[in-house]
Amino acid sequence: MKKVFKIIGILIAVFIAIVLLFFGFIWGSIAWNRYSKKKEAIRYQKEVCDTIKTVQGNFDIMVNGFTNKELKKINFYLQRDKRIVKDTTINFVGKDDREIQTLIMPFKELDINDRIILVIKNRTYLLSGFSFMAVYNYGMFGPVGPCHCATSGYEKVNGKPRGSGLLLKKEGLVNYQLP
Repeated sequence: MKKVFKIIGILIAVFIAIVLLFFGFIWGSIAWNRYSKKKEAIRYQKEVCDTIKTVQGNFDIMVNGFTNKELKKINFYLQRDKRIVKDTTINFVGKDDREIQTLIMPFKELDINDRIILVIKNRTYLLSGFSFMAVYNYGMFGPVGPCHCATSGYEKVNGKPRGSGLLLKKEGLVNYQLP
């Protein structure tokens, strides 16, 4: 009887050890995959993303606190080396009476050192600091596919970090003189 309990105890211990090894292997595999993807993203950032000098425009700009009447006419200026090289005016029609509206930046292409000057009514926003960062597409169990560069949009509004990414009415520069 004592031998039977001893054999059963050994079998249970072996079974528990196998289960722990199995889950340890899975955890180690996930941790190693995460580590290698992180290293690959750092390498890709240095070798590819940091060398991109041109940004493809047409990204979203979100504004908050403006009425549809104030958003009717919006001026965009592209400033390069302290000179305005392009400008355009859009007639914006809000989707509804929501506080937050989404504008699409009208310039097709710009340099990462350029500055976008956005004028809504008498409020001016200086958008700068465009860059790219290495990212992955994520699925249910982690990264899917290779690393690629994605634009992070503008990083500074009026010379300050952008915060939430929204252009708030109260943060606009009032009566700013264009260069």
